[in-house]
Amino acid sequence: MPHVEHVAVAPPGPGPADSRPSAGRSGTAGPRSVPARLRSLLAATPVLVTDAGVVAFALWTLLYHLNLVLDLRPSVVFAAWVGTSVIAAVAAWWLAVRRPGAQPHTDTDTGPAGRSGESTTAGWGPLLRRYAVPVGAGLGGVILAAYGSGTLRWAAAIALGLVAIVSAWPSIRPRGGSSTPTVDSDTPARATTPVQSLVVIVTALAAAYYATRIARVSLDDVFYVGKSVWVAERDEIPYRDFLLTEGVLPAGSANPPIPSFEVFIGALARALGVHAASATWYLMLPLLAVGVVFALWRICQRWAPRRALLVFAVAATYIVFVAGHPDAYNTYHLPRLTQGKSVFLHALVPLAWVYLTDYLETRSRRALALLALLSVGAVGLTTTAVILLPLLAAAAAFAILVVTRRVRDALLCFAAASVYPLGSGIVTRLTTSGIDQAVATYAEWREPQLVWMLSLWLGILGVVGGLALWWSPLLLRRGAPRLLAAGAALAVTVLLLPGVISVASDLTGLGAVLWRVPWIVPLPVLVGVLATLCLPRLKWPNRALAVALPGALVAVFVTAGTPMWTDDVVQPEPSWRMPEVRKNATFWIVRQDRPEGLLLAPSSIMRAMPQVTSRVRVVLARDLYLTDYGLDTQFSKDRLLLAKFADGQEPVPVDEVKAAMGRVGVGTVCLWRVNKLTAAAVPALDLEKFASRKSPGGLICYRTPTAGQATGGN
Repeated sequence: MPHVEHVAVAPPGPGPADSRPSAGRSGTAGPRSVPARLRSLLAATPVLVTDAGVVAFALWTLLYHLNLVLDLRPSVVFAAWVGTSVIAAVAAWWLAVRRPGAQPHTDTDTGPAGRSGESTTAGWGPLLRRYAVPVGAGLGGVILAAYGSGTLRWAAAIALGLVAIVSAWPSIRPRGGSSTPTVDSDTPARATTPVQSLVVIVTALAAAYYATRIARVSLDDVFYVGKSVWVAERDEIPYRDFLLTEGVLPAGSANPPIPSFEVFIGALARALGVHAASATWYLMLPLLAVGVVFALWRICQRWAPRRALLVFAVAATYIVFVAGHPDAYNTYHLPRLTQGKSVFLHALVPLAWVYLTDYLETRSRRALALLALLSVGAVGLTTTAVILLPLLAAAAAFAILVVTRRVRDALLCFAAASVYPLGSGIVTRLTTSGIDQAVATYAEWREPQLVWMLSLWLGILGVVGGLALWWSPLLLRRGAPRLLAAGAALAVTVLLLPGVISVASDLTGLGAVLWRVPWIVPLPVLVGVLATLCLPRLKWPNRALAVALPGALVAVFVTAGTPMWTDDVVQPEPSWRMPEVRKNATFWIVRQDRPEGLLLAPSSIMRAMPQVTSRVRVVLARDLYLTDYGLDTQFSKDRLLLAKFADGQEPVPVDEVKAAMGRVGVGTVCLWRVNKLTAAAVPALDLEKFASRKSPGGLICYRTPTAGQATGGN
């Protein structure tokens, strides 16, 4: 049975905790020594870095969205962003030094505290009445969800999950039956210590180094990196299609205008004079790795401050060792961190909960402003934020209304987190064909069991994830963390009811992204909090449990999970996330004196080419992006046929290949030297050899008889 201490505290003051001057031993504020200031700065580093990152990227996104009307060069927008960021930094420094005794902001809990309450003085009867139902229902629900099968089993599992959350609400309500309840805390004031911050910084630097060496390929990189390469080379934003044609076709639904992340990387690479892929993998990736580790620490420290380092360590272990499926929750961490949706999931979602916690417990206008800026940056990262951030805000607002009955707080939190995403989503829906519709044709994630598996897993890992979700209102400290976790868990559980996602998909047309609904829950920190579980009034067993439980959880992650480095994807040195042979072969093609027209090559080379240069146009960078233009059209059929021929895995009628090459406008054909099936078709296609490359990565390149004559693909 979870053990939660209840501690009476004073209601939070009207302003943020960090705005009060520090006091010396005599109780008066005074200057601090240089070592003390350095220790304070070290302790504040995770907060300063993450908050600065939120503000800076929000400024970039605002300028980018303004540029949708102005249509300036990305380099001009980038220069304006640099100037704006410098002005904002100077203004922030000036405001900070003007405050007497001002210190770098650190995450703290508010109020004095003294231990008391039912956990140490109440008998077994009240404890059982309060915890037996939520604990038992949650355990029964996760076992059914993780191990059972069938619709009835799933319905029973989710029903038990709802019972677990609803029955836990009495432990979330404010104490004393006040008619004007507040969101108070049961934990003494705690700031991040220099030692804790040092541990977190070292972990973040290790993650940054490891991220540059992991080479787990994502097929989505052809779009994300390819867009940055286009911006860096051409100093223009590709509002229309840039993978299949050079702006001839309208932009696919996977390329709505509002994300600004890839354009930022391209503009940064152009300003620095480096290749956009190098800027992505060698500069942005390490910085983002540091940011997500800091964001994880911040929510661990705010939601579980008593044993924050333990929670942080278990959560980090969970992320690293439970990352197998390509679309699983933790796979969107270091393996896919250069994609905006991954940064949103592992950095902005935890920070959103941190800012909500800060506002509810301190009424900090600073936290509310940061939440609003975070919502702007989230839209710049991914269209997924247009859906998930308002859902997160609605879950939080609902919990605030039910528990505290503070309508103003609920409205302010909802507005700060959702006004910009909702407005951006409405504009996008009115001006484009929708959001992520291309993915919906390939995989309609309508089954709630699949949604559960992708975020919470099955088997023993599913039990851990489910308990973390449904027991979170009992395990977190009293106050905003319990309240917010309960709201998020309730929202996700309701949406996992049989038929809810299908109906929502039919009504909104967003079935391709609704499977990401569990992303609003900061799952790693909730899993980490499981390691702090203890039993009431059992002193010696709890001491053993404090050691055994974290070890048991880590053992489960290691034995049942799939780590990030599965399939030997760790390279001895930093890489571009593509095999070195493929990268070298692609650059070799770029250096050749090729005729005009599109390049036809094996699919792996055509996927790599947009990440190398935008100057060599390929027949088919990825078949997924044909969906918007109709898979049954001649345009799509020709490209699919030619890609199948170039891959050489099965015979393709040569006459059909020749006709398709003419319609598409193929000028160059490069084939693997070892592919005998395609080599046999060369004479019938009248191809003229003009370059060859030795193995490994051996290629032979040919000119087509119509090179430079047809323009169907340009």
